Amino acid sequence: MVGDAESPAALPLLQVPPEILDRITWHLHTTELCNFRLTCKSAERAVHFRFTSEFFTRKQFMVSEFSLKALIDISKSRLAAHLRHVHISLDQVDETASSRVTMSPKTRSLYQQRLAEQSTLWTLGLVSKYLADAFSRLPNLETVALRDFNSTRRSRDGPRAQWRSYGSQTLAGETGAHPVTSQLFNWGSAALLDRANVLFKAIIHGLGLANVRLKNLEVMERNGNLLFDSAFHLHPDFEAAYAPVLGNLQKLHLCIDVYWATAPHAAQPYHQKNLIKFLSHCQGLEELRINGKRNSYSKGSRLNLHLFMSWLASSEAKPLSQLQSADISVDSQDAPPAVEFPQLSNLSLGMMALTLDETVQLITKFAGSLQRLELWRFQLMADPGTDVDMEEKKQNLYISLLKRLLAIPNLNLRHIKLGMLQQMLDVSGRYNKMQAIEFTKDEPASTDGEKDAAAPAAQHTRRRPTNNSMEYTGSDWRHFVRHEMMPRLHIINPDEGVDRLSSDEEPEDLSEDDEDEEMDE
Repeated sequence: MVGDAESPAALPLLQVPPEILDRITWHLHTTELCNFRLTCKSAERAVHFRFTSEFFTRKQFMVSEFSLKALIDISKSRLAAHLRHVHISLDQVDETASSRVTMSPKTRSLYQQRLAEQSTLWTLGLVSKYLADAFSRLPNLETVALRDFNSTRRSRDGPRAQWRSYGSQTLAGETGAHPVTSQLFNWGSAALLDRANVLFKAIIHGLGLANVRLKNLEVMERNGNLLFDSAFHLHPDFEAAYAPVLGNLQKLHLCIDVYWATAPHAAQPYHQKNLIKFLSHCQGLEELRINGKRNSYSKGSRLNLHLFMSWLASSEAKPLSQLQSADISVDSQDAPPAVEFPQLSNLSLGMMALTLDETVQLITKFAGSLQRLELWRFQLMADPGTDVDMEEKKQNLYISLLKRLLAIPNLNLRHIKLGMLQQMLDVSGRYNKMQAIEFTKDEPASTDGEKDAAAPAAQHTRRRPTNNSMEYTGSDWRHFVRHEMMPRLHIINPDEGVDRLSSDEEPEDLSEDDEDEEMDE
C-alpha cells in the first residue's frame, strides 16, 4: 500500500465489511496491526474502533519515568476517553540486572539512568503527582488496580504471551533486561515487603488529589505482596479528599495480611484500625472481596483475623474483649464503630481460615442484601470447644455451614460458589492438619447430604472422581445446595490430612479478579 493512497480502488481490502476486516486483522500480531494502521488514514480509521477497544480500554503501567509519562500523554490525547481501567504494576527496574545481564558501557549507563529516575520519583513524591495528573484527565475511568503479576492471556501474540507494563518492552530493547514484577525476598527485607503498601498509598493519594469518582478499586496478588494495616492509613491532612473517593466505590478487592501491622515488627495482638477506618469510608460498596494469607490458621494470624472479622460481622461497636472467642484473649479496649454496607450484594472470601461461627455471623449480617457468595481456597475451622468426631475424623464442617446458611430466612442468593476447600477439625493442636474437601462427580446418594458426605473413606473400594469446585446461578439456590451441593461434599484422605494451600505450587485459577476478560495494552 502507498502511504497517501485514499481511494477505494487503491485500498481494496478496506472495502470489505467491518466485521470481516476485524476477523482478518485479528490474526495480526500487535506490531503487525500497528504497521497496518500506519499505512494510511483510511486504514487507521477502518480499525480504529477495534484498536482502541482492544489496546486502550485497559492498560498497565509501572512506576518509572517513561511509563507514567506515557500514562499522562494518553490522558492528554484523543485516547483518554477510551481508557476505563488503569492497572499499576509492581514492575520495577531491577537493581541487580546489570550484574546478571551483559551490557555495553553505553547500555549500562542508560540502565543506571533508568534506576536513578525510578528512585527520584519516590524521593520527590512524584508518583502520586503523576497519577493524579493522569487520573484527572480520564473522563471515563472506572477501575484502578494494583497487581503483582502479568496476565498471560495476550492471545493475539501467541499462547501465554504476557500483558506487560507500558514501556517494559522498550526498556528490554534498550538494555536487554525486563523490569521485575516480583522478586524473592526474606523476612528481613522490609523494603521489599513494603513495596506494595507504599504503592497502594500512592495510588489512594493520587485518586484523592485528582478528586476521581472511581467505581472499582482492586488489589491483585499472586506473589506474596499482600497489604499490611499500614497501607490503609489515611493522613489527616488529606482525609477530606480521600473520603468522597472511597465513598463512591462500588467494588473493592483486597489482598491483606493481618498478621503484621506494618513490616514484621509489630507486637501481637494488633487490631487492624487503619484498615477498619478505610472500610468505614466505603459505605456504598456493592461488591467486597477479601483474600488473605495462605495458612492463616497460625496463632498470630488467627488472633488478628478473628478480631477483624468479628468487627466486620458486628452491628454495633463493642469492646475488643467481647469480640474474642475461647481461644483468643485480648486487652479490653473499644473497637471502632461497626460498618453497615447496606448495598452489599456480592461477598467473596478466599485464602483465609475462619471458624464456622465467624463465617455464619459474617454472612448473616449482610444476608438482607447479599445475592452472590463465593468461598474460594477457603479453610473452615471447628469452633473452639466443639465436640467433633476425632476418632474417625469424618465430620464435614461444610455440611454444617451450608445447613446454617439454609436456616437464614432472609438470605436469598442468586449465585453461590465453593471451591478449593479445606477444613480443620481440631484447633487445639492434637490433630491440626487440614483436610481437603471436594465434590464427587457421581450422582448424590442421598438428599440429606450428611450421611453420604460423612461416610468414612474406608467404605469406598476406590477413590471417587471429584471436582474441586461447585457453583450455581439461578432462582432456587436452596434446592441446589440441599440436593446437589451438600450430598456431593466429600473429604479427601481424611486419615492423612492434606494441606494443598501450603504448597508453593498452586493450581492456576483464572476466575480470580481480572482473568474474566483479556487485558488490553
